[in-house]
Amino acid sequence: MTSEGINHECKLCNQMFDSPAKLLCHLIEHSFEGMGGTFKCPVCFTVFVQANKLQQHIFAVHGQEDKIYDCSQCPQKFFFQTELQASLQHCSE
Repeated sequence: MTSEGINHECKLCNQMFDSPAKLLCHLIEHSFEGMGGTFKCPVCFTVFVQANKLQQHIFAVHGQEDKIYDCSQCPQKFFFQTELQASLQHCSE
């Protein structure tokens, strides 16, 4: 993911987004598919009813050190397993 205005593709479903923030929000939604429409913070377990509110919470409250998923193919860390899956697909291309 680079900058605004450039297409950012979800490696899980191939949907395109015009910003990295929109792609991240989409990946959060993937993480909680089938969970009844609520989004739980993977760090402090606060529950939100909108993925974008969880995304805002993570950026405001939690830092890089709180990321719990490590990529085995690059030094990146992630809050959500779906981000890691997308990264692994990207790293192996």
